[in-house]
Amino acid sequence: MKNRGSMIFAMVLALVVIAAIALMVVFNKKDVKTDDTAATTNKDVETSTDYSKIDVTGQPMLGDKDAPVTLIEFGDYKCPACKYFDMEIQPKLVDKYIKNGDLKMYFINTPFHGEESLTGAHAAEAVLKNEPKKYWDFHNALFEAQPNDNHSTTDEWLTTDVVKNAAEKAGVKDVDKIVKAAEDKTETAAVDEDVTLNQKYMISQTPTVIINGQLLSDPLKLESIEKAIEDAKK
Repeated sequence: MKNRGSMIFAMVLALVVIAAIALMVVFNKKDVKTDDTAATTNKDVETSTDYSKIDVTGQPMLGDKDAPVTLIEFGDYKCPACKYFDMEIQPKLVDKYIKNGDLKMYFINTPFHGEESLTGAHAAEAVLKNEPKKYWDFHNALFEAQPNDNHSTTDEWLTTDVVKNAAEKAGVKDVDKIVKAAEDKTETAAVDEDVTLNQKYMISQTPTVIINGQLLSDPLKLESIEKAIEDAKK
């Protein structure tokens, strides 16, 4: 009986060891997968939550450069919520705060939704570089071109034809140059600079809105934005 008991104990022990080895293999595989995912970002970027330090040099600005309140939007032309912000909220902020010199706004590309997000970002950066006075008209025309119906960010619509139509609507002189920039992704340096800012400040949603260094918890609520602006003016 003792021998039989010892044999059973040995078998159980062996199964425990085998299970432990199997678990180690599984966890090691998970670690590799996590590393692979992390490798898609720039590991050299030092992260920060001090939004007052965001460098907006070279970013498109709407308003008076000396305005006391600064609003920064991290957005994506493929993002329906960004369209709502830019089409519904931004015009109200322009009328109430930008026209009287209280507020200036910046837009930083946050291409979260694949190839078409990059198409929009490269096109916008090309307009900013070549015909900066047309930037905001083009910016708004791209958002206006976004489908109004309920749609997913994976739906395909932001094509070079859309870029062309937006550029024409904005009155861009060299439309072909903007279309080529969108097609060939020529504005890599500017777009990469924006992506680095996304990573540095750990931007995880669009739109992300920051007012004088303060991150807004509800960037789609006009009352919250106006309160943040009024508080920043004090």
